[in-house]
Amino acid sequence: MKRQVLVVTGMLIGLNAIAAPSVAQKVTLKFSAHWLSEQRRPTITRIVNTWNERNPNIQVEYTGVPFDQIITKTVAGIAAGNAPDVVVLDIRTTRQRGAKNQILDLTPLGANQIKSGFYANLWNTATYNGKQYGLPFVTDTRVLFYNKAAFKEVGLNPNKPPRTWDELWTYAAKLDKKDGNRWVRMGFHPMFGDFGYPGWLTNAGDSFFDKSNEEARANNPTAVKVLNWIKKWTDKYGANNYAAFRASFGGGAQDEFMSGKVPMVVRNGNYLTTLRVNAPNLQYGFVAVPTEDGKQDGLSSWGGGFNVEIPRSTRHPKEAYAFARYLATEGAKVWAAEQNDLPGYQVARLANKNPNFVKLANNLKYTFVDTVPVYAPSFETAINKAVDDVLLRNKEAKDALDEAQAAIAKQVADAKRDAAR
Repeated sequence: MKRQVLVVTGMLIGLNAIAAPSVAQKVTLKFSAHWLSEQRRPTITRIVNTWNERNPNIQVEYTGVPFDQIITKTVAGIAAGNAPDVVVLDIRTTRQRGAKNQILDLTPLGANQIKSGFYANLWNTATYNGKQYGLPFVTDTRVLFYNKAAFKEVGLNPNKPPRTWDELWTYAAKLDKKDGNRWVRMGFHPMFGDFGYPGWLTNAGDSFFDKSNEEARANNPTAVKVLNWIKKWTDKYGANNYAAFRASFGGGAQDEFMSGKVPMVVRNGNYLTTLRVNAPNLQYGFVAVPTEDGKQDGLSSWGGGFNVEIPRSTRHPKEAYAFARYLATEGAKVWAAEQNDLPGYQVARLANKNPNFVKLANNLKYTFVDTVPVYAPSFETAINKAVDDVLLRNKEAKDALDEAQAAIAKQVADAKRDAAR
């Protein structure tokens, strides 16, 4: 896997030099995203209202669509010719829509003029066959959260969290706690939290696919090694105990970390908001995700996020691009300041001085932003089956991944054959 690091460049675009296109008649743009909550809605409304005040002849109307419906509704709208003019969608699947010609190539509209202002790794999530199909809006990063009170309880220094996989094992052994034969605290397990097997494989420097992100290599040696490492943790606690303990996790303050059941867990940095609301008195810290050798690079963590896209059905491409550009740049500054999400536009991160936000922003240089392979969008079904077969059914990791490889390779071959028709 190519190691891509998010770095701040010295060439940033002066936005004042890029004006919205002049229009003879008033144009109304339809804009959709998944922000409907009391927390999110006021910020996107403020961003849209600012645009509308500045551009009386290009007005934007915002419609919130539930997260689990927005992609389906957008794609259906594109087919019917009535999709929004601008939409914010999953950063991992922009290339899929670009490959299917569902969204516009933004290059002819001037996207390359602002390319240097964005983190390169995020920009590349919307690049397919040399064309640019989206503008990065926000991203995220995973970090290790740890319970300082639990550390103190067992004699661990709360100012020295683990940095390596071996230290995770050693620390967890001290944090483990039983009540008779029943586990009441598991120090750590790689599958708790939201990092997952793919995250740990990336952390180890590899991938389920080749550098082009097209040909499957799900049974590569690193993938086998990492799955065996995860199995080592499961065997330590016992497969049945692991499954039962995981099933006991609740929501909110009853999740694995806030309830005290798991004192070390890798989660999205946005978890800070959840902790502030549900566990304001919890003593915790967070650091970069431990790696096998303790060194951090551009694959140590992973992130997701959202891109701004323009459906191909728009009747106003120039005006839609002008608003998309504004949203991804000036709008991102407002979003970063009010919502604490990490922006794709580099200088927008400076709008938020909160120490935790700054710390997460600094972790971006250790963060790989993955994309779903164009020819195998459902590959994780085969990977998840392999993980369950190994952890819960005691199958050999190599055998399980060989089966996954065969299934994914078939997906790729079938998709390529269909695309060639």
